Amino acid sequence: MKARWMIDSDSDDEQACGPSCVSRRLFMTASGAATATLLLGDVFPGKVVGQDAGAKVEVTKLPRKQIAQLSKLVDGQPVSFNYPGDGDLANCLIVKTGETSGGGVGDAQDIVAFSARCTHMGGDLDGLYNVEHKVAGPCGEHLTTFDLTRHGLVVAGHATQALPQVVLEVEGDDIFGTGIVGLLYGAATNG
Repeated sequence: MKARWMIDSDSDDEQACGPSCVSRRLFMTASGAATATLLLGDVFPGKVVGQDAGAKVEVTKLPRKQIAQLSKLVDGQPVSFNYPGDGDLANCLIVKTGETSGGGVGDAQDIVAFSARCTHMGGDLDGLYNVEHKVAGPCGEHLTTFDLTRHGLVVAGHATQALPQVVLEVEGDDIFGTGIVGLLYGAATNG
């Protein structure tokens, strides 16, 4: 004899147990919908403060700080800087990729800035920029590589989170950092 909640939808016994019976198909459908609802609540927590290409973006607003000058940036040559403060965890890079990039500023929207710390184990990415593919890495720890034209998304390796991206503003020839999307490696907060 089958348990009431395990009755197969093709079984004749389903008719016998009445409307309180749950078929496998109904159970799987309901549990899948409940799981998806719970996961979506975890994927989009917090306050959404902006959008880029339809994606929801959470930005930590930080003090405005000059980090570079437009006239001194050269295509494919990253420049190191510290943001929002000083120290190893604030090590960042700004690069003119030469193609429109997610979150990019400048006339061609090709200037982007990111943390230079791998999100997997904090490996140093400073000086590890591949001009041809426009990626940072591979990280010396476990070979993670990040696409700087697509908001620092992981291309390969062990990291599961994109590189934190520095929000940029241009005023005349000066480029300012004004916030960060994501959490800097090793920090409890970006502030």
